[in-house]
Parts: sequence; structure tokens; C-alpha cells
Amino acid sequence: MEFALVSALFWVGFDYTRKRLAAFFSAPLMSVVFSALVLPCYFIYWLFEDRSIPTIQYFYPATISGLLAGIGSVSFIRALAIGKVAVMLPMLCLTPVISGVFAWFWLGESLGGLELLAIAILVSASFILQGGKLTFLEPGSGYILLTAICWGCCIVFDKQALKLSSIEFHIVYITLVVLVFNGLLFRPKLCLAKITQYMWLWLSAAACFSLAVTFQFIALLEIQPGILEALKRAIGIIGAGLIGVYLFQEKLTPTQWSCIGVILVTSVLFSM
Repeated sequence: MEFALVSALFWVGFDYTRKRLAAFFSAPLMSVVFSALVLPCYFIYWLFEDRSIPTIQYFYPATISGLLAGIGSVSFIRALAIGKVAVMLPMLCLTPVISGVFAWFWLGESLGGLELLAIAILVSASFILQGGKLTFLEPGSGYILLTAICWGCCIVFDKQALKLSSIEFHIVYITLVVLVFNGLLFRPKLCLAKITQYMWLWLSAAACFSLAVTFQFIALLEIQPGILEALKRAIGIIGAGLIGVYLFQEKLTPTQWSCIGVILVTSVLFSM
């Protein structure tokens, strides 16, 4: 559980640096550059720590996970391009439910009563904190629903793949699949001069991203995917809200502050 919380905090750092970069670069380009930056680091990590190559059975769930992650990224970018952010983001709170149910069905990992209650509290509070608006009639809602399904299911395939591989190899392979998929689909034009101008932001974002993914996979070995997704979304939403308040002068309502408190207390109690 500690690794899950640490991973969620690094996802917050990644979201902040990504938001800063979004003012200068397109989302497709950022997706490709992030993967390209962290892939060499993952490869070196694998060379020094593991060097093992899993059996052929590993590549089926791992490839599915990578493709789902890539499709989810494409759908998410498309949803934000044509839909309202205030409507799109709350729908991502469905991912813990999808992960929990799919892990139950696919891996046979059931949830206890307290775990179901914790997920329900985290999802509900996160949903309200992000605006509490759920509709399938708004433009882009179909894309964001597809994103939630893809991201909710890919973490389950990650867990299946990790039973057949080391974390070091899995990180390399998944990143490679996402890089190739997004690179071929988007074919973004790279302006090295502009990228190097904001290199410290790129490196900070890449560091947060790589650590968030690594700790997430470590946590996934012991935690039901639905629980991990609920913690990730909840802590991530809190981080985004607090960053908006203290760094971008955004305002939260008393109800939203109450949701932050509920999420924090539930997360702490659940991790004990």
C-alpha cells in the first residue's frame, strides 16, 4: 500500500509538470517524447538489475496492456480536444470500478466488504471533487468512456503480465509498445530547439513519470487493481486541486474541500 501512495504522489508531480509543458507543446508530442525519454533509462535499469527475458506467454497480456494504454491515451487526447474538461475528467473516476470488476472476472481477485466500501468512498469523493457531472450526451463523452475502459482494463493485464515477467523487463516492453503505437499514429513533428528550451521541465516530468510507473507496478504485485486505481485517481485529483489553488490561484468550494478531507482520511486509514 505504501508503494501505491508513493506512486500516486509521483503521478501528481507528473500531472503538474505536464500541465506546465502543455502550454508550449501538443499532447501527442508530449506522449511520444515522454516515452522516448524514459525508455533508455528503463533499458539500462533492466540491463543492470535483471537481463531476463520472459516466455512467450508473457507477451500476450503485455502487448494487450500496451495497446490499451496507447488507445486510452489517443481517446483521452481526442476527448479533451472536442469536449469540456469539466465534464470529461469526472468520468475517469469510473476506472477504479472497471479495474476492480475486470480483475474479479479475469484474474479471480475478489474484493472484501471494507475494500468495496473504500473504493466507493474514494470514487464518489473524487467524482464530486472534479465537478460531479456525469453525462453521455456531451461531445467527447464516448471517447472518455473508451479511455476509462482502456485504462481500467490495461492495469489488469499488467498484473497478469507481471506474474510472468520481472518488473524491469515489463516497464521496458510496455513503454516500447506505447512509444511505437503513439509515434506511428500521431507522427508528431519534433522541434529539438524548442524542446531543449524547456529541458528542465521535460526531465522533471520524465523523472516523475518513470518513478510513478515503477512504484505502481511494485504495488500491483500485492494490491487488487481496483484499489490501486482508486488510490491513484483520488490522490491525483487532490494533488491537481491543491496545485490549482496554491500555484494557479484557482478556488475550491467548501464541498470540494470536504471531499479532499474525506479522500485523505480514507486513504490513510486504508493504508494502515
